[in-house]
Amino acid sequence: MKIGVKFNLGLSVILIALGLALNILIRQALVSNMESRVNESLKEIMNSTSEYIKYRLITNSSALNEEALKNESAYVIKHLSMNYQCNSQIRDMKGNVIENDGNEGFEGFEEILKKGTDSAVKGMAVVDLKYSKSNVNGILSYPIYIDNGYIGVVNINKEYKSVYSSYSNVVRLITVIEILIFILIFILTWFMTSKITKPITNLTKIVKEVGEGNYDGVVKVDGKDEVAVLSQEFINMKDKIKEQIETIKLEKEKVERLEKGRRSFFNSVTHELKTPLTAISGYAEMMIDGIVKDEEFNKRALSRIYSESERLHKLVLELINVSKGLSFVDEEKVKVDMYNLLNQICDDMSIKAKRYSLEICRNIKGGIIFGQSNKIKELMINVIDNAIKYSVDGDRISINSKAEQGYYQMEVVNKGKTIPDEIYDNIFEPFIKTENEGDKHSRGLGLYICSEIVKEHNGEISIENGENIIVKIKIPSFVNKLETT
Repeated sequence: MKIGVKFNLGLSVILIALGLALNILIRQALVSNMESRVNESLKEIMNSTSEYIKYRLITNSSALNEEALKNESAYVIKHLSMNYQCNSQIRDMKGNVIENDGNEGFEGFEEILKKGTDSAVKGMAVVDLKYSKSNVNGILSYPIYIDNGYIGVVNINKEYKSVYSSYSNVVRLITVIEILIFILIFILTWFMTSKITKPITNLTKIVKEVGEGNYDGVVKVDGKDEVAVLSQEFINMKDKIKEQIETIKLEKEKVERLEKGRRSFFNSVTHELKTPLTAISGYAEMMIDGIVKDEEFNKRALSRIYSESERLHKLVLELINVSKGLSFVDEEKVKVDMYNLLNQICDDMSIKAKRYSLEICRNIKGGIIFGQSNKIKELMINVIDNAIKYSVDGDRISINSKAEQGYYQMEVVNKGKTIPDEIYDNIFEPFIKTENEGDKHSRGLGLYICSEIVKEHNGEISIENGENIIVKIKIPSFVNKLETT
């Protein structure tokens, strides 16, 4: 979801919540005001009608009691209905109806009338409101109190349709105003967020293009706000990255030319090794067979053998110094069945292991990688050979493998002496070797070659040091940087 949509959606939710809360508060205030008006109106009616009833009874009756009230109730009800536009009834103190102006005026209010009458009999005046779809009725119940005594109860039911209508109109007006304000705020916010997010959207588009390798996109910067500063900084960063990429390309071309020259030199030197070897081999063979008996010839032959040996020695040293980065011979990249390959290697290495009184124990699982079969074979032979050579106080070497989490994982475990820290910290560097007897004729290139082979297959190699030396190798099962054609 885009940031502009999120912002507008969040603001809309907040505005709707605030609008609803405000509307509810206003409705409650208006309802409270309306009910106060109704209560005040009924209170005035109660005071007026109470005085009228007293006056009527005093004027037309010799006694002020329930009997007098019964006699005058018809006139009282008629007066109330005509002057106050309401439905009314008079009851005695037992709650029985003495007179009313029609039962239809109190239909649906029986429960409220009963409750109000019960309260009035106890000497309390009660007002209750009943709402309908488009009206509100005020029901008033109060006792008639004359000469320190209660003689009856008056119930009045009056409609306040005009008051309710005014309340409804105000509520509708406020609701419409709130909706219009909400729409106006939403439109203004939409335009503002669009203006704010437009440069962000353009910047995002350029970022994607840069991610795809296109550094020629243009970002238009307007203003001096945070987004404009961010856009300008991104332009600067993009330009610097572009410059760095151009520099890297140039350096890469230089490295490729150097690598090409190094390989050419390697091939040339390798080819030239045949010359001294041929001379040495030829002179040595002639001296062994005694073909020439001339003492001078033998001296010249020995001198030539010595000089060619020195030349060969210098060539080998030069070759090692120049080819520190290793030059891999091109080999077809194929699917390698690791189960068959590892079992074949274990079969071959078991012969050497037996000479050291060692047994190769296998726990090999199936798996396929893409790579150079001979190089993988060289890798595992080097690692297993090291395990054989440096095993101490053990009778077995464990070879474990499995395909897991997109990798083919291999372990070679042997019991040996803990590798010194100065050796272990640089163990995959060239020419790193210990002073052990087994390393006397080693150039220290074995694990370096292994590391380079693993890198060429986009894998990982590590060694756990300790009483058990564990070499761990991980090579992607299906994804690596080698072509599979």
